[in-house]
Amino acid sequence: MNKIWYLKRCDLFHGLNNEAMERIAAVANEKNVPKKQVVMSADAENGVMYILKKGTVRVFKLSPDGKMITLDILKDGDIFGAMSAIKGGTAGAYAETLDDSYICAIRQEALTGIIKEMPDLAISLIGKINQKLKEAEERIADLVFRDVPGRIASVLLKLAEQFGKSGDSGVEISIKLTHQELADMVGASRETATIVLNEFKEDKVVSISEKHISIIDEKRLRQWAGKDLT
Repeated sequence: MNKIWYLKRCDLFHGLNNEAMERIAAVANEKNVPKKQVVMSADAENGVMYILKKGTVRVFKLSPDGKMITLDILKDGDIFGAMSAIKGGTAGAYAETLDDSYICAIRQEALTGIIKEMPDLAISLIGKINQKLKEAEERIADLVFRDVPGRIASVLLKLAEQFGKSGDSGVEISIKLTHQELADMVGASRETATIVLNEFKEDKVVSISEKHISIIDEKRLRQWAGKDLT
């Protein structure tokens, strides 16, 4: 598959003609990144937007005491980076591949020049920024208004939307997620996350295998998350 084919899979570039895609491809640097590699660090030089063409990437920050706080888990077509065009986005964060990934990087200067000539791309970028801001607001609301079971339920529902695959036992979250990684996403300890997951399992809300979590009863999980109280 060529570079343009992968770029077209990113929502940011939907609707652009071939000439525009060729210009973007010309300034895009791409590489394969192995699993568990840091591709962006908090103290790195700003001014780069990354496009995850294929794979899975975790974006996280570190608290003053060194605790990891997962901000997001990204899938094919998502963007991330610490460029000034994405205010309040992933600046000051780290990004780590969760599996072998194919990533494209575009420097801010190159992208800014293209945006000036392509208003449709600017509008698409604004839409992406608004989406990220909305998701950040939802995460803050989860931390403030929900207890740990509610936060875990909310995260599982989001992951099911992003990575869910329907199966005989419900909706399987196709990425492998450890209890520690899930705990990092909700600001809890691994022990607490394990207790909550076991409670969900005993109540037949989820099933847990060695590799994946599946949602068996979405309605009850939404009730745990406070998203469906009827």
